[in-house]
Amino acid sequence: MKIDLDGRTATVTKRALGIRDHFKVDVDGGDDLKVHGNIVDHEYEIESAGGKVAEVSKQWFRLRDTYGVEIVPGVDPVLILAVTVAVDGMTHDLT
Repeated sequence: MKIDLDGRTATVTKRALGIRDHFKVDVDGGDDLKVHGNIVDHEYEIESAGGKVAEVSKQWFRLRDTYGVEIVPGVDPVLILAVTVAVDGMTHDLT
């Protein structure tokens, strides 16, 4: 899935590693990202070469289909939220 961000592009690809999903995000003009953890249950981290840049968790909420995204200060929130939406769309049936 491609994400267009004001002239920059990020490409999200899904890779199966055993029983867990893993996503790679190639970011034009920026650090590439890795997404790993329990994607289906919305319990995962997004990392760059420098470490964790965001955490996605459903455990903070009791409402169904609700989850939070905690983003490290200084990281592009639009990119992280777009990656989260792309991962969600590539993992769950949107119909």
